[in-house]
Amino acid sequence: MNRMTRDKAMQYAKYRLPFSIEASKYVIDIANVSEGVVADIGAGTGLLTKHFVGNVKKVFVIEPDFEMRELAKELIGEREDVEFQDGLAENTNLLAHSIDLIVAANAYHRFHPESTIKEFKRILKPNGMLAVFSYYDDSNFFRDTLRVCNDEQYVKRLTESRHIKPVQYFYGDSTPNRYLFKQEHNETWDEYWGAVISSMESPDEREEWFVTFQEAHKQRFNDLARDGVITVMYDTEVWLGQPKYI
Repeated sequence: MNRMTRDKAMQYAKYRLPFSIEASKYVIDIANVSEGVVADIGAGTGLLTKHFVGNVKKVFVIEPDFEMRELAKELIGEREDVEFQDGLAENTNLLAHSIDLIVAANAYHRFHPESTIKEFKRILKPNGMLAVFSYYDDSNFFRDTLRVCNDEQYVKRLTESRHIKPVQYFYGDSTPNRYLFKQEHNETWDEYWGAVISSMESPDEREEWFVTFQEAHKQRFNDLARDGVITVMYDTEVWLGQPKYI
């Protein structure tokens, strides 16, 4: 899998689909954490983080990749109520029982389930909550995006970097509630391609299969586009609950 470069991190921040602001507000309200401490695990460039900054007492931004973390610092800025830390879902470096709400976005696909659950149990306060944000669509746009190119190396990278546990697994013996917040986003080819190539699994220009990968996505975009633009209809999907770990 490719390491995240500065350029890739910038593409990620610029072109990835936004999460619903209303979804974050709803989670803050339901979890009652406007005066609480939130940890965004696998925060990346802060796409989700920014919706919590200034709306809760403090946010810990946990991200292991240097380029992603540094860009998040630049985009969010230096604030007394935000702390950026090098850490993993499996080893956040946070104090025990210090977090009111853990939030995680699409990075949860990369977490090692068992060791992550152990760490979440350690850092959450007794009544702490977990909110997992992701993208959802009825037309399988996101699923099909991953299937556009079936190059052996790409499939191998996807398989090795993602676990197959359902999101509910991270809640232990409790059952989280699921909420959907509708969104619509228009993309040109540059925006679509910027989002695709920002993935850690996507090839860089030096790899032999880069052209094949790009051409497959260009064909898909052209098939979907109207007047050079595609419209992505999707939801910010949120799973929210109080985990019960043994």
